[in-house]
Amino acid sequence: MDDSFSFRTTVSIRRRPDPLVVKAAIALGVVALLVGIFASWVAASERRSFARGDRRDGIASEVTVDDVGDVPATIATPTDGDAQQALDVAAAAARSVFGADGSFLGAGPARLSAVRPEYVFVDGPSTMPRIVSVAAEKGVWAAAVRGTDGSCVWTRVAADGSTVGGTASECTGWTALRAIPNGAPAPV
Repeated sequence: MDDSFSFRTTVSIRRRPDPLVVKAAIALGVVALLVGIFASWVAASERRSFARGDRRDGIASEVTVDDVGDVPATIATPTDGDAQQALDVAAAAARSVFGADGSFLGAGPARLSAVRPEYVFVDGPSTMPRIVSVAAEKGVWAAAVRGTDGSCVWTRVAADGSTVGGTASECTGWTALRAIPNGAPAPV
């Protein structure tokens, strides 16, 4: 026999995972989770946006440009008559909405802009002939337009089809909704 010593074991040596590899795997997992959450948020947001667009398209499709008559789509230079023309176009569009809905409530800026895109319909004040300020209640609709000369003309349409108009210093649809034309009694 030999004088050498031999030691054998049957238990395998247990290796520890590298702490750097563990940290990298956890960080990669967290990043992947955050990217997934962000991607699902973007997709859900896009679906909500498309749904809002579909609803808006549905509203605009109820009244078409053909419903409001033969008014030229573009005019080369603004004139003082453009303010009155803008009021006439807006009133025709509002009457179309009333005919479709039985109420003027839907004849707001968004729907009228979809019907007549060559004009800008707003809730606030009109500052030029292409910007029409509108206001609506169930049975009454009104608009105001600032002319190139600085004057403001307005019109108000009632559910019975009657129309009144006038001038005002404040050029908003809400002012027109409450205005008294030429000494006539105020609307109810």
